[in-house]
Amino acid sequence: MLSYRHAFHAGNHADILKHSTLTLLLQSLLKKDKPVTLFDTHAGAGVYNLDDERLLHTGEADAGILKLLQAAQWNTPPAILTPYISLCGTYRNNGLYPGSPEIERSMLRHCDKIFVSELHTSEISVLKNNMQEPPLVTDSTGCPNMTILHKNGFEMLHSLTPPRVRRGLVLIDPSYETDNDYHLPVEALFQLYKKWNTAVTALWYPLLTHRKDALSRMKTGIKESVTRAFKAAAIPRILYAELYTASESCCQSGTGKSRLYGSGMMIINTPWQTDTHLKAALEWIKPVIAPEGGWSVQEG
Repeated sequence: MLSYRHAFHAGNHADILKHSTLTLLLQSLLKKDKPVTLFDTHAGAGVYNLDDERLLHTGEADAGILKLLQAAQWNTPPAILTPYISLCGTYRNNGLYPGSPEIERSMLRHCDKIFVSELHTSEISVLKNNMQEPPLVTDSTGCPNMTILHKNGFEMLHSLTPPRVRRGLVLIDPSYETDNDYHLPVEALFQLYKKWNTAVTALWYPLLTHRKDALSRMKTGIKESVTRAFKAAAIPRILYAELYTASESCCQSGTGKSRLYGSGMMIINTPWQTDTHLKAALEWIKPVIAPEGGWSVQEG
């Protein structure tokens, strides 16, 4: 199934968690002068128009990134969030929101390499067009070394890893439309860590009441598969960061239909101080866009 279109949801609470985490991890990797390789398995369109009718219809950007940027004008965010807030502010001033490929190429350098994959036929065309335009961030040289692939993101990981430069990050962001989206990351990460055990992986996942068991099985399966992949080597640190926009119970209607009550990031090979940085970020973000919700950062 390829029905999911992110243009309806760009800049919502899930994007804020995913993209702020992405910028935190990139900041950690970029502290050293050594080059970095990045893989983005579900790239989407790369850049989104905040005036898009689909986004205006859902109102998710208004309740998400636009609300966050407004709050940043009177309540100074923690320093670790500054790159994300600043980048989004620049794009907002041009009526846009940066997706993960745009964030990645804006932050990474000429010595770095980015591989992005998108399977959706319509989205890949938009992505390629968007990536032909230069990044809007004027104080960044940007990363010109981006390869855009029209293929399944997990197949990209299988065929192109390990990379020549092994300092790197993998961002995985399936749509979770089908049961298979909960199964594929388990095997994909087993294969990845058999070949490339220094990779930092950030996997986004939705919090849905009707998918609670599937999510639990996926988390357990990934932890077990990564442990098997490392064999006798030290088991990597795994961190879970979750942002709740509401309680789970209030998202279960009497008809049995469920909706998103938050999302999470599963981070493997967590860089030093990532947990501290995420706690500071979420403590500031939560009152702004999720006053009735909550957050957690914990190892598992």
